[in-house]
Amino acid sequence: MITKFTMTGADNSISISDLNDMAYRFPFSEWGILVSGKQYGNKRFPSKIWIEQLRNEGWEGLNLSCHLCGQFVRDILMGHDAPIRDLGILWDMFARVQINTHGIPHSFDAMKMVELLKAQTGKEFIFQYDNCNAEILEAAINGGVKCSTLFDLSHGAGVLPTEWPRPLNNISCGYAGGLSPDNLDSQIQLIESKVGETKIWIDMETHVRSNNDVLFDLSKVEQCFNIAAKYITA
Repeated sequence: MITKFTMTGADNSISISDLNDMAYRFPFSEWGILVSGKQYGNKRFPSKIWIEQLRNEGWEGLNLSCHLCGQFVRDILMGHDAPIRDLGILWDMFARVQINTHGIPHSFDAMKMVELLKAQTGKEFIFQYDNCNAEILEAAINGGVKCSTLFDLSHGAGVLPTEWPRPLNNISCGYAGGLSPDNLDSQIQLIESKVGETKIWIDMETHVRSNNDVLFDLSKVEQCFNIAAKYITA
């Protein structure tokens, strides 16, 4: 049962007004904004000026998630607030924050991490479930952090799994990895056969880009949203 569809990687290649128009047409959409201290302005990573413009042009009507990468992930896991300070008032735009570990083992300080995340009132934290850092998710759950998990066994490489996993008990789950406009319809059916009535979300990134990965392609985004619309349940 899909309740939300996250499109990740909106960047400087598109206008804020076009993103707002798309969000208005598809209210089940969430926009995953990739953030890395060293990547601002590169493809998939919007510049800070672009994010500021997004804030200034009516972000309150959008569902936004912040997808942290690189050093910002290592900071958060060790209980350091560097990404929060770096984003400043922009941090308040995001209802959800995804911590992208990308299938690489990460060190973490459970006590400091939990203390930091619990202090972020109202935010939900998404941990990747990729057979690599499950103990981080477990520590967050045991510490009382509001969290969810994203299945992406390709570790962000955009590769379909041989089989979609069943959702975990008592935690919200998302599904990603290899989904594209060409396979989305059939893959959603396969995912739904695994999840039944459990509420989940879908996340896409790699296969909604064009021009050698330079363009966040809103025509592909629209195609995917139109496919997904018949499966969305409020």
